[in-house]
Amino acid sequence: MGYDRQTYRRRKIGDSLRMFRESLGLTQTAACRLLDRSQASLSAYENGHRAIRPRDLKHILDVYGVTDALVRSRLLSLAAQGRQDGWWHDFDERLAPGVVDFASLEADALYICSFAPQVVHGLMQCDDYASVVIGGSGTALRRTPQEIETDIRFRLHRQKIHDLPQPPKIVIVLGEAALRQRMGGRRVMRDQMIKLLEMGGRAHIELQVLPFAVESHPGLDGAFTIMGVGPEGLLEVVTLHSMTRTWYVDEPSDVDHYRRTFDLLREIALPESDSRELIEQIVSEL
Repeated sequence: MGYDRQTYRRRKIGDSLRMFRESLGLTQTAACRLLDRSQASLSAYENGHRAIRPRDLKHILDVYGVTDALVRSRLLSLAAQGRQDGWWHDFDERLAPGVVDFASLEADALYICSFAPQVVHGLMQCDDYASVVIGGSGTALRRTPQEIETDIRFRLHRQKIHDLPQPPKIVIVLGEAALRQRMGGRRVMRDQMIKLLEMGGRAHIELQVLPFAVESHPGLDGAFTIMGVGPEGLLEVVTLHSMTRTWYVDEPSDVDHYRRTFDLLREIALPESDSRELIEQIVSEL
């Protein structure tokens, strides 16, 4: 239960607790008297610096009069997941919190929908391609060779998700540029295209390509991922990555916008069978 780095789950729970408290017109001091809890612990919960047990969260929600079943289910699910161990904890002290946090959400997702216009999605990368992409990224300019090697191992570890007894449904729209840019040269790209063909044949994966022939599309703002986290995908969150941090978007109206955008991208992208044919064609050219 100790204090540690913030995670998306803890920030989400903390922001919600603060909002509930303030909507009742309560100061932290007044809320602590009602909850029979120290101000230090409530402050740590609200600031996302401390994990909260589901039973303690349930008690606070009860005292605050939060009765919305969906809201309660989402928050209690996040609290339960936040206490689970996973392979990513081995990287806690070696990688930025946002990177580790993203992998933990990915592992708890019921479904993952991603638009990757420039680079093959991390869950689909072969070893050599991942090494080239990570080693040549803007982020790498700030990291030592040892740190870059850790980044590569971490990315490849994320692919354990494919071997879960019930892996999440994964739908990916790749830009044709991600297939044509010869990252690492012909051999690396050939291996990467072969891996894409193999991954695209798995039952839990749907892979489409947005071809150069499309004159305009709604994904011009760049890559994004939509995840349905927790039982029945109760919480939808959009993740956006930059060179310096990961952004989480979970306001329902914003998530709906990304969902509509993704649906439109799927409509104008090549069907799965045609996408596979294009990848096979690119393999023959390498």
